[in-house]
Amino acid sequence: MKFTSNMTIAEVLQANPKTADVLREMGMQCLGCPSAAGESLAGAARTHGKEVNELLEKLNAVEEGEMSAETAALRMPTGAVLQRDKATFAIAPHTPGGVISPDTLRKIADVAEKYGAATLKLTSAQRIAIVGLQRDDVEKAWADLGMPPGHAVGMCVRSVKFCPGTTFCKRGQQDAVGLGMELDKLYHGLQLPSKMKMAVSGCANNCAEPAVRDIGLMGTSKGFHVMVGGNAGVRPRLGDVIAEHQDVPQALALVERIVNFYKENAKPNERLGVLIDRIGLDAMKAAVMGTPVH
Repeated sequence: MKFTSNMTIAEVLQANPKTADVLREMGMQCLGCPSAAGESLAGAARTHGKEVNELLEKLNAVEEGEMSAETAALRMPTGAVLQRDKATFAIAPHTPGGVISPDTLRKIADVAEKYGAATLKLTSAQRIAIVGLQRDDVEKAWADLGMPPGHAVGMCVRSVKFCPGTTFCKRGQQDAVGLGMELDKLYHGLQLPSKMKMAVSGCANNCAEPAVRDIGLMGTSKGFHVMVGGNAGVRPRLGDVIAEHQDVPQALALVERIVNFYKENAKPNERLGVLIDRIGLDAMKAAVMGTPVH
């Protein structure tokens, strides 16, 4: 197989595991890195300041085989993210919407203390990250927690962010917790062409910031407004409202159509907002809403 610049790291490693040695020699520690797996060779080269043609030449020259033991030893531990010191790791158990019991909080604190974590960090995605674990302690920490990892990185649907809604908040107009939990159950971790973030707010105060999520839902007195294509990255983009006053079954059905459309039409590493800008909002609405293109 001849490797090309638009192939992903995961595809290259799967086709020939020995290519991991080349990546390591070029300072690209992509083996087992969840954020790198779905990245193209061209994108990975840019990220690491390498010439993509030089990278391709070296990858295509490698004979087929298994990676070296030295490279295999650098494989990222399960559900862990390498930290800035290049020696310790962070893990983030899945806590949908940040709703968590006192017993689970105690368990997380006990695990962090047992394995000498540097700190606990409350994240903007409503998770609790255990930061500063040693490599050999990561698997043991997960075993003690007995919780699934939160999908904090990688080309997938991240944890769904949602506000207290009518469950807890006096200002809530819609059940953000119920809808957010259902979306998280349906989509959290789903593999897609790029990362996808979702959020649900129970009122127009928008505490969960749905306007800067790939798919955002905002509660009103008559249902949910559905927004698409938002993000808060290097080039921020506000989501486009494509439907108003949707009840919960309508909102869930629309989100399913949006996710399927994105899965089938996005290019590798292309966020939903970039896809919409490429094909036009009318075309996207026509596909997911049956709206005629003007």
